[in-house]
Amino acid sequence: MAMIFSPTAEASVPLNEPLLVIGGAVNGEAGGITEVDFSTDNGTNWTPVDARNERWSVLLFPSVPGPVTILARAHTASTTGPVTASRTIHVGGTTVPALAHETSLFLHDTYSPTVNDPDEQAVELGLRTAVDRPGSITAVIIKRGNYTGPVTARVWSNGTLLAEQEAPGAAYGQRITFSTPVPVVPGTEYVVSYFTPSGGYRATEHYFVGNLVQTPFKIPVNAGVYRYGGGFPTDSWYASNYGIEPVFRP
Repeated sequence: MAMIFSPTAEASVPLNEPLLVIGGAVNGEAGGITEVDFSTDNGTNWTPVDARNERWSVLLFPSVPGPVTILARAHTASTTGPVTASRTIHVGGTTVPALAHETSLFLHDTYSPTVNDPDEQAVELGLRTAVDRPGSITAVIIKRGNYTGPVTARVWSNGTLLAEQEAPGAAYGQRITFSTPVPVVPGTEYVVSYFTPSGGYRATEHYFVGNLVQTPFKIPVNAGVYRYGGGFPTDSWYASNYGIEPVFRP
C-alpha cells in the first residue's frame, strides 16, 4: 500500500519551482515493497521511484497552473498493487485548506540516511519557514541527536530575535513551548532554531531539495540552516534537515 505524506491535500504550491513529494509504502509480505510509482495525469503514465526502507520521495516541477492530482501505487516482487494514494494540489493557486486546531510540521523520514552528527562545537540549528495564514508559533519540537543536555529554542525574522525559551535536557524528541506565542503572518519568512552548546545534533543531508508544503507551513529549498557559536543561522549544508518542527496555532 502506497501513501502520500506531503504536500497537504488541497494545498497551493508554487508554479515553476521544485516540489518535494514524500510518501511511504507498507506490505506484509516477507519481500516487502520493491518499488512505488506515481502519476500526475490520472494514471495514463506512471513513473517509478525508489522505495527503500518503505519510504519514497520525488521532485516534481509543476509548470501548468491549476489542480493536479498525484496518484501512487506500490509493487511487491510478485504484484502491482492498486492505487492507494491520491492527493490533489493547486499549482500557482491561492487555496488555503481549513485548519481548526493547533498543528505541527512533521518531517517524515525519507530514504536519505539520518545521522547523529559527532560535531561537538556550539551551534545554532534552524529551519526557514513561511505560513499560509495569520496565527502564532507556540512551540518547537526538536529531534535530538547524541547531545541530550539543555538547549535554547528561538524564533527569528530577518535576523531579529522574536522569542527564546530555555529548555532542560531530554532524549530524542522534545517539545519546547514558548512562554508567549509568537505572532506570524503570510509573506514573511521566519527561522525557528535551537542552540546546542556541544553539538551532537541529528542531521539528514539532501532533504530540502524542493519546496515542502504542509499546511500551514511553506518550507523552501535549502530550508535547514546553521551558525557556529550561536545567533541567527544563515549557512546551509547539502539541503540538510536538522529535525526542527514548529508548532502553529491559527
